[in-house]
Amino acid sequence: MAPARFSTIRLFLCVSPLIGAILLFPSCLTLIDTVHVPENVVVDETFTIAVDGSVIGHGGGMAGLVLHVPESFELESATLVASNARRVLQRSAGVASRYSALPGHRVYAVTDSIRFSRETDAPVRVLLRFTPRETGQFTCMFVSGVAEERNGRLHWKSTDPADARDFAAIDSTDRAFPVRVVHPERNGTGALSLAGQRQYLLFPDAELTAIDMQRDFTVETWCRTHGTDFPLLSTRPDDFTTAFPLELQISARGEAEILCADGREVYRSDQSPFIADGCWHHLAVSFCRDSLRFTLCIDGRATDTLSLPPTMRGVTAKQLLLGSNLARTRFARAEFDELRFWETCRNEQEIAYYRDLALSGYETSLSVLFSFDSGREGRIPGNAQGDSLSLLAYNHPRLVVSTAPLRIELLAFNAHLVDDTVRMNWETFDETRVKVYEVEKRTESGRYRVYREIEPLRAADRHQEYLVTDDWSGREVVYYRLRKVTTDGTVLFSEEVPIGLEAILNFVLEDNVPNPFTASTEIRYTLTKRTRVELIVYDLSGREVAELVNERQDPGDYAVRFEAADLPGGMYFYKMKTGAGSLTKKMYLAH
Repeated sequence: MAPARFSTIRLFLCVSPLIGAILLFPSCLTLIDTVHVPENVVVDETFTIAVDGSVIGHGGGMAGLVLHVPESFELESATLVASNARRVLQRSAGVASRYSALPGHRVYAVTDSIRFSRETDAPVRVLLRFTPRETGQFTCMFVSGVAEERNGRLHWKSTDPADARDFAAIDSTDRAFPVRVVHPERNGTGALSLAGQRQYLLFPDAELTAIDMQRDFTVETWCRTHGTDFPLLSTRPDDFTTAFPLELQISARGEAEILCADGREVYRSDQSPFIADGCWHHLAVSFCRDSLRFTLCIDGRATDTLSLPPTMRGVTAKQLLLGSNLARTRFARAEFDELRFWETCRNEQEIAYYRDLALSGYETSLSVLFSFDSGREGRIPGNAQGDSLSLLAYNHPRLVVSTAPLRIELLAFNAHLVDDTVRMNWETFDETRVKVYEVEKRTESGRYRVYREIEPLRAADRHQEYLVTDDWSGREVVYYRLRKVTTDGTVLFSEEVPIGLEAILNFVLEDNVPNPFTASTEIRYTLTKRTRVELIVYDLSGREVAELVNERQDPGDYAVRFEAADLPGGMYFYKMKTGAGSLTKKMYLAH
């Protein structure tokens, strides 16, 4: 999920407190050039907005930033990061009280005294961490200000046009930053959670996961964090005098960075996009031995390359750690999903194609896959073309339900409740490339686990029908899906089917009419109590194509029309979500 970037805003002005007196430096101005805002964040999970700029002038001073955010956004912290400073900004109620907020919003002001040298105008980044408590579409705004001395006292003065103190009077679109807060989309698979409490994983001493600059390789993973300044994947000791082939880290600015060293000099990639925003990002590092060049891809796009001198050619790793360096002095605060090692230098197109597709471990050129779906007794297993390989986990990292946006390719699969029995069935027409079927099961907050493994019949009649049953207790919602693994390692999933959802939900979602449809169709639903409703349409790859409803509604019957004349034909899904849960149904657009 790439962060949105917006145009230049002037936000800070600096003054200098010197031994009981406050002296104004008119040239000490901080310009904010870019604001990095995630497009979608998850309710009750911390996310980060990054504000970039630079200090112009010299001396020290007080910097201030005024924020206008929804009341449901809790400001957790504000940190300034510069080349020679990392400081926590303090809240100033006095400055914030000078501004009037829109209904349902609040105003924060954060300030601190900072010193910068005269010779180097310092680039700065302010990291604002929020935790949203409600879902919906929201807007954050910023205004600029100046602190000046009047009669020996410090006065805050707005530097925005017309000296705006009421946020309702601000209509400039380059100051409004949309943030959409959604419920977590749990895909039923597992993720590894490292809390920074000396938790890390050690890779086995195996050729398959060795980082060796005498051969091609690619390492990729999904990662989510709002922390900064720690290693993700590292072969580095706690010094730069020892040669090491790779460290992928989150820098103090919240960017992904590649480091390596030949024992005499350290080489590192340039700045990359801000990714420590609390959202999932796909990171891939590929290395080509012939050109001695690293390529860093973020969210399927090449963001930087790092060309190395011949002195790096013979450098190999002594050990490889996930979440720490070899000296165990820094520890990651992040979640990981789908850690993959490839034995080739993969290009941007290959990385982009596979990045959001859940893999099986049997894909061509894939050395090892760690999916983080299971683990016990300090070991997390991986799949190396069917062979087992395990990571050693230290200090009890947790396996949690993943919300990474892994794409699930859909199969025809049905499940319905007959009395207290769940009946699941599917049919196939060609099983020549099918290795195994797995019926998977999970609870509302749990990870998918294999309920039943079915070998393909491969009978003379190519059309086959399968039936699997399960007992339902009637006390909780249970989700089922079908997982098909082919002989070449490709994995296909069905849409997940909830059983018992209607018994606890506060709504009834009907089938769209007509279905199939050509230009438009109507979706009807009934609410049994007042609640916030989201009704969203997705295409087959999981991309959102239309938001039909996003508001709080009273009990009653509703009908919404979905206009699709400009969309390509094919299968679509519509998902309705309230505070009690969600339900997804499918429809077919025929042109």
